[in-house]
Amino acid sequence: MRKRNRMRALRRGTLACTVIGALLAVDGRAAQPDRDWIRLRTDPALRLFPQLPAPLRGVPAPAATRATLPVTRCDDAGPGSLRDVVASAQDSDVVDLTALTCSTITLTTGAIEIPVDNLSLQGPERRTLVIDGDGSDRVLFHPHGGALTVRNLTLRNGRATAEGNRITGGGCIASAGFVVLEDSRVSGCSSVAVGSYGGGIYAYSLTMERSTLSGNSAGGVHPAASTAAFGGGAFVYSMELRQSTVSDNLAWHEGDPAFSNYDIGGGIVSVRDGYLLDSTVSGNRSLGRGGGLATFTGLAVINSTISGNVAERDIAGGMFVRRPAILRLYSSTVTANRSLLDGGGIWLNAPGSAFHGSIVSGNSSDVGNRDNRFGSAPIASPIDGSHNLIGSTAPLTEPPADTLRIDARLGALASNGGRTRTHALLDGSPAIDAGSNHAALATDQRGLPRVYGAAPDIGAFERQGDIVAEAQPVPGISMRAMLLLAGLLGFAGMRRALQLRRR
Repeated sequence: MRKRNRMRALRRGTLACTVIGALLAVDGRAAQPDRDWIRLRTDPALRLFPQLPAPLRGVPAPAATRATLPVTRCDDAGPGSLRDVVASAQDSDVVDLTALTCSTITLTTGAIEIPVDNLSLQGPERRTLVIDGDGSDRVLFHPHGGALTVRNLTLRNGRATAEGNRITGGGCIASAGFVVLEDSRVSGCSSVAVGSYGGGIYAYSLTMERSTLSGNSAGGVHPAASTAAFGGGAFVYSMELRQSTVSDNLAWHEGDPAFSNYDIGGGIVSVRDGYLLDSTVSGNRSLGRGGGLATFTGLAVINSTISGNVAERDIAGGMFVRRPAILRLYSSTVTANRSLLDGGGIWLNAPGSAFHGSIVSGNSSDVGNRDNRFGSAPIASPIDGSHNLIGSTAPLTEPPADTLRIDARLGALASNGGRTRTHALLDGSPAIDAGSNHAALATDQRGLPRVYGAAPDIGAFERQGDIVAEAQPVPGISMRAMLLLAGLLGFAGMRRALQLRRR
């Protein structure tokens, strides 16, 4: 069964990579050297994001496993502990935690440093083992350029802080290389500093397969300087998400209002590029821009749902796609997102994007373009594609000529089958049998046939006959609850933020 699942995932990943290849080919920009990446440590041997001659592409091919090293104790340290076993590992080893019977390993003496380029941590089936950072330090620190793979584990309660003008990131995982999560969860992690990059994860690249990134926060805090909080869930160079969920993460700030505050990407900031396949980004919040996702180069969203994300005080509730970045949207649903200013659903400001068989509707902005559901900066931004259902747009945004402008009739975000939540098409939805399958997808987001009936439906959900009973929505986390969560993790600076929320 596990082998069949891996083969199915490989086929899906191959398809998505083909689509991404097309996106990058259309984009056509030459890669630039990485000269300006932030560093978390001054020691050259332990420097994250060192100067690189050119951007890396793709997770390195796995080498043959050198050895499997069993973890036999649940203690923080000592012979047979996770910390001790990792310290003795060689490149391409697998650290095996499957025989442990405890539910939690609590790290009381700091983060576990990965001493090699490539290492895999293998937990028991059904993700029953938690590695807890105890709210005092990160969980994993990987200052190398290879792949750190985490399988069947939950990482939680990691914390990264820095004082003065120092910056930090990666409350649970900080890596200079490629982080791969398979059937895993990263939650309840935080980073706080004048510059905070990735509340949960800070890495060159992030690949998530059937995994969850939730309840993490990045906070920019300084009493007398401008601050930055990029990526409440993660700040990465590039990302690949498959059958995964990014939910209820937060990018926030606290400081003197006379200074600038940059809060971007409540869920994930992916600087260069990335894609989502069969995934959901929901309930994330940024006090600034990009409640759900933010990208500065290119993004493809395939068979996925962007829902209920909020940009509290700026633009781009669902996705912030900053010039010169372009967006490719295939059989996806963007709805119920909100921003204070323009772009309640999506904010674009460069021509070249394309939407195919997708819903961008039911989003809102409080001011700016009034009931704006799709917004752009004041330059002409024509969108290529066909068979879409799109709500109101900014005046200079030009959707495809055949775009439907009508209520999509969507159900609430709910568990409608499959690994990730979706919005069902209700009776009478104009999206039924009105879409296209431009990416030649075999299934919808839930894993059911992509074409059922006369033609594909518009959006991530393909209605399979009549809906017998409407699924129950899965509640999200309110802003106040998220701030309270971060406060419980021990950030003294959050007390003032909570007080402001109560006023």
